[in-house]
Amino acid sequence: MQRILDNNYLAAIYLRLSKEDGDLSTVGGKTESNSIANQRKLIEEFLKKHPEITFVQEFCDDGFTGTNFDRPDFQKMMEKIKQREINCIIVKDLSRFGRDYIESGRYLEKIFPHLGVRFIAINDNYDSTQKEQAGNEIILPFKNLINDSYARDISIKVRSNLDIKRRNGEFVGTHVVYGYQRSEEDKHRLEIDKTAAVVVQRIFQMKVDGRSPGQIAKQLNEEGVPSPLEYKRLCGAKLKTSFKQQAKSEWSHVAVYRILQDEMYIGTLVQGKSTSPNYKVKTRKLKDKGEWMRTENSHEAIIPPGTFDLVQKLLQEDTRSTKEGDTVALFSGKIFCAECHNTMARKRSVISGREYVYYVCQDSKCKLRIKEQLVYDAVLAVIQSQVAMALDMERALKQLDDVSWERRELERISSGITRQEEVIAHNNQMKAMIYEDFKNEIIPIEDYRIFKAEFDKNISEAKETIARLVGNRNKVKNGLTGQQSWLSQFHQYKNIQALTRRVIVYFIERVEITAEKEVVVTLSHSDQFKAIAEFLGDYHIASKELPV
Repeated sequence: MQRILDNNYLAAIYLRLSKEDGDLSTVGGKTESNSIANQRKLIEEFLKKHPEITFVQEFCDDGFTGTNFDRPDFQKMMEKIKQREINCIIVKDLSRFGRDYIESGRYLEKIFPHLGVRFIAINDNYDSTQKEQAGNEIILPFKNLINDSYARDISIKVRSNLDIKRRNGEFVGTHVVYGYQRSEEDKHRLEIDKTAAVVVQRIFQMKVDGRSPGQIAKQLNEEGVPSPLEYKRLCGAKLKTSFKQQAKSEWSHVAVYRILQDEMYIGTLVQGKSTSPNYKVKTRKLKDKGEWMRTENSHEAIIPPGTFDLVQKLLQEDTRSTKEGDTVALFSGKIFCAECHNTMARKRSVISGREYVYYVCQDSKCKLRIKEQLVYDAVLAVIQSQVAMALDMERALKQLDDVSWERRELERISSGITRQEEVIAHNNQMKAMIYEDFKNEIIPIEDYRIFKAEFDKNISEAKETIARLVGNRNKVKNGLTGQQSWLSQFHQYKNIQALTRRVIVYFIERVEITAEKEVVVTLSHSDQFKAIAEFLGDYHIASKELPV
């Protein structure tokens, strides 16, 4: 056995404990046999028996996985080795060093021998200087493989445990979204951070008022409102980021945009958006939205659902601001040419000191143009008319009973579901028929694939329609009261005399200008109004037919 007696081994103690080792302990807390204190004590007792080794420094990665070597203290230790300040590493066992058998083997069999580093794993009875120890070269790869297998098993258990928590509506994320904080009573539940929530509400209001995400960010920065990252730092949070950090983090249009799109603010917990291929690869890949885990009403909402839906519509519209200021143009993304179906652009011109504002078709071949004031007056009149109609409907509904409304709507929805189920059955039957034709060589494989794709598309669309109808059926449980509640929102527009961006987006789907310069307005809630009007008409007819 090779022995070095001149104290030329300068040793580093390496300690490691992963979160997984702690979380999965059957005893509770961290696994006792692998605790940092026990690792340290074991190695110190070993050093007492080996005077040829001089202790230099301890390195500890507490809470870091062993499936990769991107650990802060491990990297610091490697720098010391490269600087020739350390030429010996001592660990409790090979699992504390790492659980990736390929990477572990690369360090033990290539890197450390090349750098002249002695490696000792006490409980595995491994010492790289004891080359003649029987079976060492054969046993070492197998031990690393066992550790790797253990890491894979732990990873599967952790993922499964997290998925169960997500399905139960428990918050398992690392960082809490801006505007919320972990509950002191239950770390898996969220509660509103009142200070940050005020800022979130203001961001949504500014968007409703016509501001773009960039304009909102600019105003918040000018007012000195701490950004989400800065706010968390001020609250004492220690955040890690791979991005270049400034002395003070500021608001950006990206940060504002993310807040405006986040369903968390309406009380919906959305988790499991990304995943990694396996326990060795830490790169995250975004999942399809259909695979995300959603739990509605998981926590208290900061933003009402109606406001959130309105903002989503605003984000989809053309958000170019006017030249006069920072607000979005009133009819931006809403006005179209009825002749060529192109969008119409807002133009301004000054003639003899007088300003003229008009909309012009963006197709150079189309000369259609119209004064903004004409569009404004026509749209305002339509909205005023719709508001008046909504209030009339509300008064009419109050005179009816819930049962009649609910019965009619449920019958209509059930009929729709039945029709879609028939569509699914028919297309499944057609798929079976064309498969038999393909098997019997009546049609070629190319035709079979085309027909099958078409039938699959029909089935998929029918299933989506059924899902929507089922959702509507659940809403009908509110009965007539729900419709009255929907109509009651129009009270806020009872005395409307002017248009705002919020009003335009809420009421108007699109505005088309004909060659005769007629303003044709398509309303956003036309289907809902039609359904209520049909019910009132049917109810009136049915009432007349009732025996006296």
